Amino acid sequence: MLKSTILSTLFAALFVSQTTLSQCISVGNSLATSYVSNNSNKGEMFNIVATNTVTILCFDLNLILGSNGSYEIYYKVGSYVGSESNAAAWTLIGSNPSVPCVGFDTPSPMDIPINIIIPAGQTYSFYITANDVAQTAGIRYTNNAGYTTIASDANISIAGGIGKAYPFATNYNNRSFNGTVHYALGNVLPVTFIDFTATPINQSVLLEWETESENDSDYFEVERSSDGKNWDRLFITKAAGESNTLINYQELDSEPLDEISYYRLILVDLDGARTILKSVSLNNNLELVGNEILVFPNPTTEKVRVLGDQNELDNLKILNSIGQDISENVQIVSYKGYSEVNFNDQQPGIFILKTKTNSQILIKK
Repeated sequence: MLKSTILSTLFAALFVSQTTLSQCISVGNSLATSYVSNNSNKGEMFNIVATNTVTILCFDLNLILGSNGSYEIYYKVGSYVGSESNAAAWTLIGSNPSVPCVGFDTPSPMDIPINIIIPAGQTYSFYITANDVAQTAGIRYTNNAGYTTIASDANISIAGGIGKAYPFATNYNNRSFNGTVHYALGNVLPVTFIDFTATPINQSVLLEWETESENDSDYFEVERSSDGKNWDRLFITKAAGESNTLINYQELDSEPLDEISYYRLILVDLDGARTILKSVSLNNNLELVGNEILVFPNPTTEKVRVLGDQNELDNLKILNSIGQDISENVQIVSYKGYSEVNFNDQQPGIFILKTKTNSQILIKK
């Protein structure tokens, strides 16, 4: 189960119509706040409270006028209050390097699909931010007098709001979210999907994804792009159809693109409906020099991969936060060019991955 990664800068999930791959499905519900901004910053955090179980599909936002901007969206279970500057508490949903601003105090589609299910009675928080400090891009919001419910309907409420300097930096309290939440009632996802990852192995890229359950699934498509906008089909992989067990799928891109490659995973149902499950980007020019190691994803929820020279990885040890060697308590499997460590039986916390001459800190969520 792989979350936000060092190599993966784009993760996304998108629910789509039967014939097109658009930002949001044409059916469902939308809840909009007022677009009456009087302030702005790089990002904003806000809460969504679900009265009934809903699937959050995507957002429109009030953006700063200017050229196309690069944005990221994170989420966490529970309120943002108390976790405003704790990056480890948040999970990256996805990013888009080119989001256009439609106009001042006007909804601009983020085109970063969400597909987060919020159970009835629960609060989830979201952090949307421009991620290039050199750009003028950012988010517009409205100053207010304190934490409040900004908009609500029979199914969800949008509440709170703070401005944020990038990344997870200075808080600007009492800032109301200006945006539209697109959602559907219930769990509308065709599969219980875990994750999609791209791992560089020698001169190839290993593409892996896992499902926990499937219903009427026909096949998966893996597409590749050089710019995150124009896509070509790379693989078609037969799906299980009906399943209530964990299934791992793998494909190997033996001729990856130079520099950055974007991959996205699409599920096609038996009725022809197409759903973009995740997207990921990978810098294929990344080279490890000497004794360098690379650990990803970091933070993790279960498994991590450690890339490096084989002689360096032969001495891989796992230490807990107080320096105790717990290598015997985790499963370490060695492959050519990388090792895989399973932290599934470990409690959340901070660990140290130590090789022959190097070490890196890992966060288990």
